[in-house]
Amino acid sequence: MKFTESIRISWRAITGHKLRSTLTTLGVIIGIGAVIVFMVLGGGFEADLVGDLEDEEEPIMSVQTQTTPEGGTGIQTVDTPIYTQTDVDELREIEGVEYVAPDGSLSATQLQYEDEQLTGGAGFSGAFSIEATTTDLFESDLWEMTEGDVFEGENESVVNEELVDVLDGQGIDVSVGEEFTVRLEGGEQRTFTVSGIVEDDSATDFGQPNVYVPLEPHYTTEIETPRETEEPAFPSMVIGAESVEQLEETQDRVIEYFENEDADAQQLKEDDHSIEVQTIDDVIEQITDIVDQFALFLGGVAAISLLVGSIGIANIMIVSVTERTREIGIMKAVGARKRDIVQLFLVESLILGVIGAIFGVLVGLGFGYLGVTLAGWPMAYPVDWILIAVVVGVVVGILSGLYPAWRAAKVDPIEALRHE
Repeated sequence: MKFTESIRISWRAITGHKLRSTLTTLGVIIGIGAVIVFMVLGGGFEADLVGDLEDEEEPIMSVQTQTTPEGGTGIQTVDTPIYTQTDVDELREIEGVEYVAPDGSLSATQLQYEDEQLTGGAGFSGAFSIEATTTDLFESDLWEMTEGDVFEGENESVVNEELVDVLDGQGIDVSVGEEFTVRLEGGEQRTFTVSGIVEDDSATDFGQPNVYVPLEPHYTTEIETPRETEEPAFPSMVIGAESVEQLEETQDRVIEYFENEDADAQQLKEDDHSIEVQTIDDVIEQITDIVDQFALFLGGVAAISLLVGSIGIANIMIVSVTERTREIGIMKAVGARKRDIVQLFLVESLILGVIGAIFGVLVGLGFGYLGVTLAGWPMAYPVDWILIAVVVGVVVGILSGLYPAWRAAKVDPIEALRHE
């Protein structure tokens, strides 16, 4: 039997039972559509998160402590202060290093601005964090001062636009020169004057409202060093290289310093913790890996419905074999071979799989576009996954039709002709 004839007969059988065929392909459509949706949303989120950074080429490195969570996947940042003032001073002497800006968090519980209050700590609506650092942090072009300037006095501060947006949404206009009060853990209150408003494109705040204040006199965390002395210590820092051309070599020197057993941080860190010295490209790669893993996990969950879809196709093809027993007998009586019968039913299941894949891609792209539009993310077309979806549709169709096709080919033509 010619392949084109198999297609014609199979299409006639499919269109002859439109509702049944539609319901059969629905599982494949939902499965592939869900996978495409998650890939589009993951790609859009990733593009929105790192898109601005990819256009920036700044000679800066972030130093922080990381570990692997108990689950064994992903990255978890550790906020333990292990980078001592001695480490900071030694790093400033490394060839190619222009500045070192240590960073430490203050345990703030509340921010009072006019009549509005925000709760301290990340992870809650309206939350904020307060970071003590040096003016060197704002040297990079990733920090664009939209109003005012960096702090000079000990009670001046820089706020980011996320904090301004939160207060603006509650009817409060933040401007340079105005004051706000921060309540620290223990009840102590400190009043700061806004010296500047900054737009943070460094991918370090993740949309978190932040306040930046001078290290001295606000950051007071000290630890006992390996030399049995008390020194200020910080959970992270930013290091600036003298130029983009020297960034890679300077990064290697900084990494080499932290690998030395004489470094305080190397001796103070936990055994299962690692000291990471990352450039913007490293941060982008890490973020991309995390987003991709999460999207793949969700896509894998969604792909379970593909199994349901393949079972549906196999089921309907078995029913089709039963309904068309007499037709199979007639075909065999007029000379159709077993391989012709196998081809006929495989083509029919293949068509159902391909239809499911095509409509699944369209549904996935449609809902994915709707999702990224509502979220305000750029549209990312997962071309690789679209091609994979089509291949999966073909494979599902073939595998689902193998047993029904073999069963149809085994039909006895004499018994089939007697079938009513």
